[in-house]
Amino acid sequence: MPGSRDTMIANSDPAPSRSRWELITLGCMFTGYMAFIFSRTALPVASPEMVKDLSLGLDEASYGDIAAWGTAGMITGKLLTGVIADWLGGRRVFLVALVVSALLTFAFGWGSSETIFAGLNFVMLFAVAASWPAMAGIIRVWDPPAKYGRAWGMISTSSRLSASISMVFLGALLTLFSWQNIFRIAGVIALCGAALITFYLKARPEDAGLPSRNAEAEPEASRHEPEAVPQAGTLHFLEDKNPAEALWAFAKSGRVWLICLSIMCTTVLMEFILFLPLYLSSFEGVSSSQASAWSAAFPIGCVLALIAGGFLYDGVSRKGRIGLLGGMLGGTCVCVAALWALNAIPIVPSPVKFPLTIVILFFYGLTLAPAYYLPVSIFSNEFGGRHCGFLVGLVDMAGYSASMLYLIAGGRMVVNWGWQSMIQLFLVIAVVGTLVTIWFAFEDYRRVVPIGGNVSVGA
Repeated sequence: MPGSRDTMIANSDPAPSRSRWELITLGCMFTGYMAFIFSRTALPVASPEMVKDLSLGLDEASYGDIAAWGTAGMITGKLLTGVIADWLGGRRVFLVALVVSALLTFAFGWGSSETIFAGLNFVMLFAVAASWPAMAGIIRVWDPPAKYGRAWGMISTSSRLSASISMVFLGALLTLFSWQNIFRIAGVIALCGAALITFYLKARPEDAGLPSRNAEAEPEASRHEPEAVPQAGTLHFLEDKNPAEALWAFAKSGRVWLICLSIMCTTVLMEFILFLPLYLSSFEGVSSSQASAWSAAFPIGCVLALIAGGFLYDGVSRKGRIGLLGGMLGGTCVCVAALWALNAIPIVPSPVKFPLTIVILFFYGLTLAPAYYLPVSIFSNEFGGRHCGFLVGLVDMAGYSASMLYLIAGGRMVVNWGWQSMIQLFLVIAVVGTLVTIWFAFEDYRRVVPIGGNVSVGA
């Protein structure tokens, strides 16, 4: 009925109701994305037992190929689902993708060969790829630009929190159940997450009885230029552009190319999580379930960094972000170098190598996560406007293209030359990623100006 309680509250005092619904919307995305990650984490958790299952005929190289096919699905999904999310709306695409990925995770339990696993992983991660562009669209209609950092920080937290919980939880279940049941349990959890948020996630403020965010802006809007900071009462320079015109604008932007190079490096560094259970199970005396559970040290570090990272990113000036991102990724370089040194330097006693590795992995996640999640997401919302889902999908596609090459090569590097060869590759990538991300942050500081102004501005 038109006179519902939410509508009455919105009309009489819209600010408190809007804040409440923004929190509800954020909570729904938080819960839903945790469910997505449960689906994605099941494969690396189960991987040690799958490799041990002689009937499957898998090794590290074939597992890397399965993971690479999943990344190919992610690349294809990023290319297509960004435009679809911008067209159909973030809520609809988010919920459909979550249900599809949950059902495909459940189907993994009946897989029996590398080909079947690769095919399922391709389609599942195609669906998972829709989640980030869909959330970009939801955030665009619900949150003002000044809150992008904290919104994406909380969403990114859900990713790493779910990875931590799922690795510990599913790793513990691996001691009780077969690897097949790990996939079935993860699929059921993801379906429950989809059911939980369906009735609370609203596509737009109007669906919650609130005025749209644009309606609260100044009535006479002006158009801001591509290098300007979006403000209330202004139209984005891509507002009336079609996807082809938006793509041309993206292709002409140096910052888009720089953020693509940055995300290519940081995605490869983040994808180490897919190999972590196998890597830790290579230590003497460490079981498959222990390796899966202790792998959570990496995403736990990510969670702690992202809890405050979004607020910090919003709080510092654009010039300050240069030092912030450079310092964080510099720490990542140190962590990767420390992982290499543990096995390269013979004076490190064997009994302490495993606990030291866990500590290093924690700080690895702590330093890497903000630089991986926040710059690309916030930049896509600011620069992409109503095509933000398209832009974030394109940038992520670049990242997962690099990841696919890494997954194919990484498993073979381990088989032929051992884990140290992979760590050495990470060190090179970490250094390159640090330099490129600093360059992007500098360009973002130098080129973005307030509307009508000609000086650099802060956040």
